Amino acid sequence: MTTINQKVDHLNKLTMIAMTSKNAYMYTANKEVCAFIKSLRSEGYDVYEGDELDVYNDHEMRIIDRLTAWITQLMGAEDLVRYEMADDEEEPELELYESYISDAENGLMECLDNYPKGIQFFYSEGNDIILKTAPYFLFQTCINYQLGFYVGEEITKSKEYLDMCAKAAGLENPLD
Repeated sequence: MTTINQKVDHLNKLTMIAMTSKNAYMYTANKEVCAFIKSLRSEGYDVYEGDELDVYNDHEMRIIDRLTAWITQLMGAEDLVRYEMADDEEEPELELYESYISDAENGLMECLDNYPKGIQFFYSEGNDIILKTAPYFLFQTCINYQLGFYVGEEITKSKEYLDMCAKAAGLENPLD
């Protein structure tokens, strides 16, 4: 029988894999992580994001800093191409875009290679499995989407908030 600590370790490993994928910055959920969380919930565990800022240790913060930098670079490269494609005067510098993407993807893979077990994104308290709240809004947003959590506060489920986020991400409101 698998203990809750082993399940949390596995969830942390799956989360690390999701956060080092080239889709980490996209507002879509990782299927493997979501399926595992769903199975945990079906076993009677409550899996949710903590409502207070939990402290990551220095080692974990260094990893989160690296992940945030690479994820930001992926987002920036995509924005660069959109900007250049909107500019009618010049052809987009696809080589530059591809180098940004390649560097970021390599950085994410290196991070996964260096820390294959991940970090302690989640911890357990009784039958609760709690996601630590990250210190960076961008990272927290990415992790919530990768885990299928999205944002849990009532105000953030409002149509206005979802419309605002959709505009910022260039997506449509999923509730429309």
